[in-house]
Amino acid sequence: MSFSEENRISIFGALKPNAGQNVTRAIITTYSLDLVAMLGLVLSLGGDVDAEFESSPLGLVKAFDRMRGRLVVLHQLGRVVVPGKHRSILPLLDTMVKAIASDEREASWHPKIALVRYESIKDIEWRFWIGSRNLTGSTDLDAGLMLASTKDRSARAIAGIADLAQGLLSDACLSHAEIDELRSARWSAPAGVSVRKVLWRRHGQYKQFISNSMIARAERGCAVSPFIDHAGLDEALKAGAASITLLTTEMAGTGCAPHANVKFRVETPPEPEMAVSVEQQQGQADGEFIEPPSTGIHAKLLAVSKDSRTAMLLGSANLTGRGLIGPNAEAVILLDVADPALAGSLYKFVDAGLELNNAVPDPAAIEKERAKRELDDLISRFLQIPMTLRSGQDGLHLVLGEGGADVLTLACFEASAFLEVEAWASIEDGAKAVCLAPHPLVSSEQTTLVTFRARNLGKPEISRTWVQVVEMDGLDAERRDRALLARYIGANRFRDWLRSLLDGIDGSGGQRWSDSWTTNRREDPAGQLARIFTLETVLANWARDPQAFERRVGEMMAMLDSFEEVFATIPDEQERAAAFQDLEEVRPFLLAVHEAIGEPT
Repeated sequence: MSFSEENRISIFGALKPNAGQNVTRAIITTYSLDLVAMLGLVLSLGGDVDAEFESSPLGLVKAFDRMRGRLVVLHQLGRVVVPGKHRSILPLLDTMVKAIASDEREASWHPKIALVRYESIKDIEWRFWIGSRNLTGSTDLDAGLMLASTKDRSARAIAGIADLAQGLLSDACLSHAEIDELRSARWSAPAGVSVRKVLWRRHGQYKQFISNSMIARAERGCAVSPFIDHAGLDEALKAGAASITLLTTEMAGTGCAPHANVKFRVETPPEPEMAVSVEQQQGQADGEFIEPPSTGIHAKLLAVSKDSRTAMLLGSANLTGRGLIGPNAEAVILLDVADPALAGSLYKFVDAGLELNNAVPDPAAIEKERAKRELDDLISRFLQIPMTLRSGQDGLHLVLGEGGADVLTLACFEASAFLEVEAWASIEDGAKAVCLAPHPLVSSEQTTLVTFRARNLGKPEISRTWVQVVEMDGLDAERRDRALLARYIGANRFRDWLRSLLDGIDGSGGQRWSDSWTTNRREDPAGQLARIFTLETVLANWARDPQAFERRVGEMMAMLDSFEEVFATIPDEQERAAAFQDLEEVRPFLLAVHEAIGEPT
């Protein structure tokens, strides 16, 4: 473990269950969110294979089924990245995301945490990750720490984790039993590192993360933070070192330099909301969600050292007043680092930055940044408007409540149905409802995800798009999920899907979940379907694990109506007839098995 650029670790890989483990609870917090990255997380936590983004189509179906109701991602309202691809499958995630409606003009939801519970026959394990990484496709340099619960004698109790779970993560609604497990857990940290305390605050609160010297009369100090202000730098100097070397961006450094007792070094600015490129991930030799060469710095950390001792503050808080004091929601961890090589690699990384040249700021860049902040403020006001979705025979409508204080006259706001890429509808001042789709939606098209776009009236090139969950009255999420999965599986994978549930063989192996697909029915020259649906085969599978088999039969029965609905939309008459033939071939047999074994226990 070090802070060298070559020492990158996949967060997804670190969170992947070990052999024999199943994830029973997963809470992720992020400022910005990419739904494709979140899909990669679902594949990692719920899948069977080693390569998250190379999972097979049926592997995706199984992973989603395993994580349904177990994963929640908490993010800042208005900061979901608009996906360029894979929109047809992403609505499956709309019940797994929860926006924190913090007004960014006053305070942001900014913690970056992963808290995951794993269960096996032998034991229960929790993993706690804390750092600066957003759940996006960013290639920036980030820093984080992973802790794992264990029964080893060297493990230590860390009370702050349970307090954080109960307080900061209250929107995830952990059970009393889960909180009790966290309170009694003992944790192991990487070699050479020990945890002093976990610190956090909710949005709107004020709490100093550096209330006392991290090391009294420290001999040296360094920090990394892409966003800074004078209040944050004053706080950082309270850590104990008389001066610090700070690695930041040129724009941030130019805006704050000079600052007493701070030596500025600069690196490339971050792009924390960059979208995931699935093709790039699948090109990795080992299939892991590992970032390509970094493009900027996004880590947030502060370290002070004396002799061989180093204390380090690491997490989500930038060196700003809002980050280190409040009112942003943040989470950091204070560590004691006994490994001189680890501390040395951090100082070496910071010192490798370029010297700040104190050049005159580019007026055009400053004006562009000002216009972007102005638009962000207007978006924050827009997000205060109550919204709901209404789906009916007259189509899909975005219904607007009172609020916004005339913000609709100060910028151009538009919305579109999530599955429609460029069907933008303007949101005018005084509008009560906006039509997003003029036709009734079938079950597989229903989603609470809506795409929004805001543009500066005077400078339309200054714009921002985002995705947002808007509640839909009467949405049957379970029925929608079944219809969407049935459409994704399609007639061409129907037989493979049946076989995967009955005998555990993935007939879509070798394919990728992201591969293009058609409704063409795959031929079955060997009569696999007929061989699967025999009394001997069914009894053999039932005998291996009766409860699991009964549950799978129940799942298949629940999906048949959704397949029927999807098959009815196949335009080619012959393909449609063949698909219905497959369906009618298995329905009587499944019905007989279902009635024979009864409801799953």
